[in-house]
Amino acid sequence: MTATTTINVTLPALHGAQRQIVCGGARFRVAACGRRFGKTLAACGESVIAASQGKRVWWVAPTFEVTRRGWNGVVNIAHRIPGVEIRRGLREVLFPGGGFIGFKSADTGAGLLGEGLDFLIVDEAALVPEDVWLRDLRPSLADRQGGALFIGTPRGHNWFWRTWLRGQDPEQSDWQSWRFPTSANPYIAPQEIEAARELLPARMFQQEYEAEFL
Repeated sequence: MTATTTINVTLPALHGAQRQIVCGGARFRVAACGRRFGKTLAACGESVIAASQGKRVWWVAPTFEVTRRGWNGVVNIAHRIPGVEIRRGLREVLFPGGGFIGFKSADTGAGLLGEGLDFLIVDEAALVPEDVWLRDLRPSLADRQGGALFIGTPRGHNWFWRTWLRGQDPEQSDWQSWRFPTSANPYIAPQEIEAARELLPARMFQQEYEAEFL
């Protein structure tokens, strides 16, 4: 018999809109959110849960520097789990049951090839080139029938927008999407949002805080 490793994970509390994303049942999920909504925190928690179950997880961002936010969030959760190995130089987190989370840059080319994955986070997806998803990342989910969560703030009518639209189509049963403004985060003071509204040009505020695809 093969022994089963049970790992207890304590996650940060999520607000209601974050829970909608994490609890969505579709294989591919798209979350277009305003700044400071908390999309990174939600993705960190889901990544740690997946890896603690022995799954192979990648976190992909436009550049290696942008992965820092996800890396810090994952390490903050994972370092409390006995037996977890944190490889800071490689930005990898290894779990006792064989699962792992690897942080990758979308501009590494061949560095995105060769892995079979169970779960994938595409962070700031609007800034990741579409061909990286189609050519490099989507095939990595095929053999293990893995899923993906795309998170980011809108950047016009690009492939992230088209992917979000797919999640709004009831005939696309494998896809699910949400659009949440910054105000959906109850921990952001309303006066901070109003201050941004007064400071920023209207279209910039609509994009950055109201998560509108303009």
